[in-house]
Amino acid sequence: MIARLLPLLLFIGQAFAIDAPLANIMSKPGAEYADTTRSWQGIPGIERTTKGRLSVTWYSGDLSEGGIGNYGLAATSADDGKTWSKPALVIQGPTGTRIGDPLPWIDPKGRLWIFYSRYTAQKDVMRGTFAIRTDDPDSASPKWSEPRLIGEGGILFGKPLVRADGWVAPFFVNAKPAWIDKTNGMETGTLITRDEGENWNWRGGTTIAKELRNFGEATLAERKDGSIAMFIRTQKGLYQSDSTDGGEHWSEAVPLPGFDGAVTRAHVRRLVSGAWMMVYHNMVKNDKGTYGRQRLTTWLSDDEGKTWPVKMVVDERNRVSYPDSVQSADGRIFITYDHGRYEPGEKEVLVSILREEDVRAGKIVSKDARLRIVVNKALGYGNDSEMKLEKKTMESLPPKEKFHLYLLIGQSNMAGRGLLDTEQRLSRSHMLKLSPANVWTAGIEPLHYDKPAVVGAGIGMSFARAMAEADKGVTIGLIPCAVGGTPLERWSQGGDLYRQALERARIAMKDGTLKGILWHQGENDAGAEATARSYAERLAKMVNAWRADLGAGDVPFVAGKLGEFLPQQTKDGKPDFWPVVNEQLASLPSLVPHTAVVESTGLVHKGDHVHFDTPSLREFGERYAKAMKLLQK
Repeated sequence: MIARLLPLLLFIGQAFAIDAPLANIMSKPGAEYADTTRSWQGIPGIERTTKGRLSVTWYSGDLSEGGIGNYGLAATSADDGKTWSKPALVIQGPTGTRIGDPLPWIDPKGRLWIFYSRYTAQKDVMRGTFAIRTDDPDSASPKWSEPRLIGEGGILFGKPLVRADGWVAPFFVNAKPAWIDKTNGMETGTLITRDEGENWNWRGGTTIAKELRNFGEATLAERKDGSIAMFIRTQKGLYQSDSTDGGEHWSEAVPLPGFDGAVTRAHVRRLVSGAWMMVYHNMVKNDKGTYGRQRLTTWLSDDEGKTWPVKMVVDERNRVSYPDSVQSADGRIFITYDHGRYEPGEKEVLVSILREEDVRAGKIVSKDARLRIVVNKALGYGNDSEMKLEKKTMESLPPKEKFHLYLLIGQSNMAGRGLLDTEQRLSRSHMLKLSPANVWTAGIEPLHYDKPAVVGAGIGMSFARAMAEADKGVTIGLIPCAVGGTPLERWSQGGDLYRQALERARIAMKDGTLKGILWHQGENDAGAEATARSYAERLAKMVNAWRADLGAGDVPFVAGKLGEFLPQQTKDGKPDFWPVVNEQLASLPSLVPHTAVVESTGLVHKGDHVHFDTPSLREFGERYAKAMKLLQK
């Protein structure tokens, strides 16, 4: 639905012209909004209807959070988060604008609102918070209202409180609206609506010292006596301000004891038990003396925010942030947050489900709790962070003779399908990888890009780490080219994957020296006896072709045997000839000089009887490195 031109909207008694359309509301977004297109994403929110449908919102778009053209998204789940739709809603602003900070909220009538900010660089075009609403949030394809203005000149960052005198929501003034004089210089405050969302007015706010200001994101909680506590993001962690008159006047903001942590948003809500829950970070200072976004933690307060003695870590990893939550009538708490907005292999929006009893125990004790459920993962490459990393890397490449290159080819077990582990996915030694743009960047898993939705940990990282450790005077450069589910034929001279990998290898060799080729493939050729029994002969021809076309002489070539856990039969009940392929692989060194074959004995699958698990891939990579070192002597 494309929003039509709205009439002049009144906000605090003043009229402002709105350009048309306000936004394009798409319930069937096109391929340009696909997971594989988005190269970053984050800043989620969550809601749940009384019938159980979950909605999670977030935003993405250009190359970073500040980019013109960014848009909001939403996905839903009808089975309590077990499965999630692809983005079922996109909010795209007019040309020259960006949409951000979408936040879902279900009002007392059961209507689902999505608040979102809209920014434009044009000073004569409205900036502020808008909202759309559906009166049928349980539908998989609800009808949405046209966008309406909520507040000019700022962003509504937290869910509204429902009070007898109206709905009160936190609001951060980040521009100069026509009513700026009403704020009295206070950038963090509240809006109020007394007519169920039709009109919103500035209620009042508090002052944060200029040196502490940092987006002013706030979250509200109401005490039993009607007073309101506001928890505010600052440069020094969380500050708190209180109001005893419904949000019109606020106390001086002061530090919240024990929460001088990460510079980021917190989320606070009252649970059905009456306890308050806060979701924020619990960590110590890093080497630079600052706090990061790590150890996302839930706290409980039984004295309405005076103390927070009870806690449980929800996600201990780095780069986790921006929580929001909702609680169902049966007590389950649904917490959403993002993980690694710009980081390869991360870029996730997640949901964790737990109960108050889990938090009080400091660990999961309830039977229906589930952590780290992936709602959506951006699979594209090329955000601002990735481009800056490429540029920085290319500016400081080592000398060609000290830059040792290794070509990674084969199918899925070379590409990597292992679960990414936080500690080992980033090289701690001198290791780079060739990006999809054929330029060098940092050595971060996943190394490959063949199937972004499933690619993960592989052989290459532990191999490179072992090679770098063996010679600390060199930098290892990996050229990832493997593609899952592919036969040897496509990797043979003249095959499409051969040509593509050859081109990438030649580009890489302009900067470094090829020192070896790593190969793991054969599962695809094991389905037929003919391709299995001719495997060694065909592989030998392929090795010779690579060496000749790359002008690399007898560059070492290391292959790995197929996993001994592979089924004895194919899916259609026919014999699987993987043992024959392994026999053929074993004969390679007798056919081609300077080649080696690595055993897969003792390595295990990740549960699918096809792909090695992460510990096995780490071990396999080290075995490859040991064989490579012997060939290089």
